[in-house]
Amino acid sequence: MDETIGSVVSEVETDRLYEQLRDRLFRLNWLQHRRFAQELSGFQLTVPQFHTLSALVSLDGVATVGQLTKHTHQVSATMTGIVDRLHRDKLVVRRNDEMDRRTVRIAITPAGRVIVENVWDRTLQSMDNVVSDMNSADKATALHFVDSLVSAMED
Repeated sequence: MDETIGSVVSEVETDRLYEQLRDRLFRLNWLQHRRFAQELSGFQLTVPQFHTLSALVSLDGVATVGQLTKHTHQVSATMTGIVDRLHRDKLVVRRNDEMDRRTVRIAITPAGRVIVENVWDRTLQSMDNVVSDMNSADKATALHFVDSLVSAMED
């Protein structure tokens, strides 16, 4: 009988811990998203616009709208609007493909590259400020936990 009671208490405690963890992960996600959006607003960029510019950097500076759509997990119509605004702001240019004139390639401009670098610098500085007061053991624990989450989410 005592084992059953201990098991029920353990299940209740596990459920409570899971709920607390879930709630804190949602809060962390929201805080990080809000902080990143605030950082980007200083550059007059939205999160999807920044991810598009970052995708272009990782794709060697040039991609089709279809490649950007796949890389950023956007739908085509949304990506077209994002590219339109980035083009308007001179952060990307449109180029006809030399081999297939039906294909339009999107290329990041030097101004777009500078913004990506500046955003990353500012974002990393902000993250450094958050973890700088953590001791080594807490950093190692946090790293292990985040690695476990990333691995579970990538599967």
